[in-house]
Amino acid sequence: MTMSSPATAQDLTILHFNDVYHVSNTDLVARFATALTKPRSVAVNGSPLAQGGPTLRIFSGDAFSPSLEAAVLRGDHMVPVLDILGIDVACYGNHDFDFGEDRLVELVKQTRFPWTLANAVSTVGGRLLANAHEYVIKEAAGYRIGFFGLAGSDWPSNCKHLPHCTLLDPAAVARQVAAHLRRSEECDLVIAVTHMRLIDDLVVSNATLSGDERVDLVLGGHDHHVIRREPGDNNMDPETIQSGSYASGANMTNFIGNSTAGTHVVAFAHTGSIVKQISDLERLPEYNDITPLPQMLRILGTVHDEIEKVVRQPLFRTGIPLEGRMSLVRRQETNLGNLLADAIRAFIALINSGAIRCDRVINCNNGLPLCIRDLIEISPFDNTFVVKQLSGEVLSKALENSVSNAHTDGRFLKFSGLCITVNWRWPEGRRVCSIFHTPPQNGTPQPLDMDRMYTVAMVDFIGSGFDGYSCFQSAKTLINVEGAITDTNLLEIFKTSDADKGNSETAGDHTNGGQRARKTIIHRYHELDGLPIVMPILEDRIKFLDESNL
Repeated sequence: MTMSSPATAQDLTILHFNDVYHVSNTDLVARFATALTKPRSVAVNGSPLAQGGPTLRIFSGDAFSPSLEAAVLRGDHMVPVLDILGIDVACYGNHDFDFGEDRLVELVKQTRFPWTLANAVSTVGGRLLANAHEYVIKEAAGYRIGFFGLAGSDWPSNCKHLPHCTLLDPAAVARQVAAHLRRSEECDLVIAVTHMRLIDDLVVSNATLSGDERVDLVLGGHDHHVIRREPGDNNMDPETIQSGSYASGANMTNFIGNSTAGTHVVAFAHTGSIVKQISDLERLPEYNDITPLPQMLRILGTVHDEIEKVVRQPLFRTGIPLEGRMSLVRRQETNLGNLLADAIRAFIALINSGAIRCDRVINCNNGLPLCIRDLIEISPFDNTFVVKQLSGEVLSKALENSVSNAHTDGRFLKFSGLCITVNWRWPEGRRVCSIFHTPPQNGTPQPLDMDRMYTVAMVDFIGSGFDGYSCFQSAKTLINVEGAITDTNLLEIFKTSDADKGNSETAGDHTNGGQRARKTIIHRYHELDGLPIVMPILEDRIKFLDESNL
């Protein structure tokens, strides 16, 4: 984004990005580093990314997790990556707390730039979480600019390791901090750097349109969409890139690519600004002309060498591609979701789609087997699977939450032992038309009995009430986190022996979950290397009567 300063006639360029936890594509990350650190040398549709004047680099959170690298190195790998990007101000994201607040503080102390989060207050001592700054002031292009960070209202429901805290109303905090920055700190511009859903960003933007409480720009993260909204706009549809008419001088230019997961911008810009948004750097016509940043290549080389020592052990093969793209796993049945749910099934199994993070199709490329790397990329959180006893009524409420308007934030369920029919045209909370339970003993679907108690294995994240599954919190726990396995422990399913292959254990036997899972998900074994082969299929576990909202 470029803004002209009336005081100095200089242009100020603000480069904004977020959600950069995947660094496995060395070439892409190194070229992105060049674009961020040397924007005048990078062309966007024939013109430089930055024209002239100073440049500020702003990050909207989620770096230290989740990823393959994070699962192995617990966030250490991202410190040099972030530092080389020359970030000026950063806002915490919810996944930055995945290893706990103490670990986040350790990591942040090693970075060379300030982190802000103004509305997350610890219940111990009333301090801001993870030593965050309430605001950060920068001077550039004749402007005195105040930046402050905001956490979204949904953090408590989707951030399992968030410390005990109070999340203050983002709009109220925005007004308070903006007024202080203008009156006491004499700032010319106030910019909110957020990690919130679009609906929260809209509320903040529309609550801070005038006076000393004005916020000139909201740079948002958390939603994986490329979005532009003008002040006063109330379009909450994250699939809509832009809406409404625009005042002269505030036009969107150079939008590249589709609305996909990855670096994205939610911008609310005033007259005098030009916004360029790039959703897919690789699709730029000039992509191959961008020279990879040598320092970043060296950093990533060291990171990947460390990872390879752990994750190159071959695990299994797949006879068909496994669908793990985020745009699909968060809204429909996929064979990868079925595979994971089947692997943990006792009688019924539930997995929130947000636990699947690979965002790609998993396949045996060039005939090579899949490795530990692939499994960790699929499920990097080290989630624990607990077993609870639920009534049919509670299961029904959970399935309604799965297909609520917030289904794409990761709460959409993958399951085993159930099949449902959904009508998107029906009101939220009444969309599930039918629910059938398939007992493992005879495999004949039966209507879910609202009064009957069912044994259900589930990710502890949703079992603890996150992602809107508060209905699970009071349910009786049969196997708690102390006695449960984790999703990365699932790799043990694929480490088998000849004796295991012939084991005749029944599906209902709980004495050896690993052997039961092998019988459920392994199709056969490779004739040369003996590795298990999986071939999960779609089984109409989720049928949609109307797909207009998919």
